[in-house]
Amino acid sequence: MKLAAAAGLSAAAVETRNVDGMDYLLVERYDRIHRPAPGGEPVVERLHQEDFCQAHGIVPEHKYQKEGGPSLKQCFALLREVSIAPVIDLAHLLDAVIYNYLVGNNDAHGKNFSLLYRGAGKENLVIRLSPIYDVVNTVYYPELSRDMAMRIGDEYLSEKVTAKNFEQLAEEAGLGKPLVRSRVAELSEKVIAALPKVEIAHPVAEKLTPLIRQRSENAMSRFRS
Repeated sequence: MKLAAAAGLSAAAVETRNVDGMDYLLVERYDRIHRPAPGGEPVVERLHQEDFCQAHGIVPEHKYQKEGGPSLKQCFALLREVSIAPVIDLAHLLDAVIYNYLVGNNDAHGKNFSLLYRGAGKENLVIRLSPIYDVVNTVYYPELSRDMAMRIGDEYLSEKVTAKNFEQLAEEAGLGKPLVRSRVAELSEKVIAALPKVEIAHPVAEKLTPLIRQRSENAMSRFRS
């Protein structure tokens, strides 16, 4: 999550903490807005959040695409339909998909993408894509599934994803193939450049850094050839 923010992605603010030898992740709420109030304490506005499974009427038990969960094609189509700034949100979703691929997060399922609602009524309702809020490197852990929660093109294994698969995604999402290919290379370079800026004193973080760098270097080379 910190690497995503350092690479320029819209991401929830997080901190790692430890209590009695147990590590945990502290995530700042991004679905709250603090408004100043004249002569009093700031007023907290709670934003309604709806994840992509909820938006598609899919129960949580079926959040993975193989189990009936939403596909990336459906996710991009949803944003085109409801976002008040679809061009921006489509670009942010594409970045999130690429980033998950680069860092080895195979668990980016339909409940890990959400819409944020502000206002009320058709005229005043504002719907936007939320920041990314749940990114973890799953490929580091051998006991976790090697399949991605949502396939890229027709491929579920991130290790086998090629430029052709991202071109398939571009076609499904209604995006330009050259744009998607170049963005994979650009974001790979941004991730590599951002890695030294993220300092987390933890044994796992130290092992993840070279893994993410290698994955990003491979992608940058592959998508610039």
